Amino acid sequence: MTTMATTPLPASFPAADEDTVAALQGAVSVLAAKWSVVVLARLASGTFRFNELLRQIDGVSRRMLSATLRQLERDGLVERRVYARVPARVEYELSPVGEHLLEALAPLAGWGLRHQRDVTDAREHFDRLQRWRAESAELQA
Repeated sequence: MTTMATTPLPASFPAADEDTVAALQGAVSVLAAKWSVVVLARLASGTFRFNELLRQIDGVSRRMLSATLRQLERDGLVERRVYARVPARVEYELSPVGEHLLEALAPLAGWGLRHQRDVTDAREHFDRLQRWRAESAELQA
């Protein structure tokens, strides 16, 4: 039988009071949209026009990229610059807040790399167990 990990939170993790939990939830919600992390990661390498981002991000639609950029701008993570030309030129880049967020995400990315196999194995184990349970229930019916 597998037991739950009982490792205490690291000393650098703030106490889980209501304000801390709310702040953490707010930070995570900024990243919850499907394309937010991808857009932020692309903008980490510089300033881009909309169509440049669209070409670089495989699978995102114009509508979703537009909505994601708008939300990231609203959250203060992306700066949008419009140049008065014909046709208008619009560029996007990370704001200082967006840069700080990416710095804060670096340890999480490291965790993802270190534990990618663990998560995949756990999901496969869970799925096998669910199939076994479903098959057992069918046999008993």
